[in-house]
Amino acid sequence: MTQPNASRELFATDDEPQNAPIVVTDSIRTPENIGSIIRLMANVAHSTLVCIDDNELNLRRIRKTAFSAFNDITILRRTVDNWFDAIPSDFTIVALETTPESTNIFATQLPAKMALVVGNEVHGISPEVLSRCAMHVHIPMTGPCKSMNVSHATAVALMEWSRQMCK
Repeated sequence: MTQPNASRELFATDDEPQNAPIVVTDSIRTPENIGSIIRLMANVAHSTLVCIDDNELNLRRIRKTAFSAFNDITILRRTVDNWFDAIPSDFTIVALETTPESTNIFATQLPAKMALVVGNEVHGISPEVLSRCAMHVHIPMTGPCKSMNVSHATAVALMEWSRQMCK
């Protein structure tokens, strides 16, 4: 099962919390990663997932990994040209990406109204999307491997946001 219309809402809830984080995925290729991110979002608070992608999404595989959490999240499909319109103006867009401007996520006060952008499994966040981000944060890694699976990195970021907001 695939979603042909790039701007069509896939699933929506009516009782979405105002301050729940929005997650934006930039060209994630593995449906299971998107499904895992949906489950993580439902752990923190149900909210909106914005999928930037020009390709078809494999909703069957996403739904299988997300399990029942699929019904708790609003999923929007957007292109690189119109994803920004899905983010409320009072939300701060935060890139989870190591850049010259990025700060340690554990030493950075995350915004209460946050749209977290995570990137492609190989290439990270595209320059077009990264240019729209107000903040860049990274997860410090002390071991020899300096990268994480995108769903694992999203888990770290959402749990850090949750820890900061639950003080």
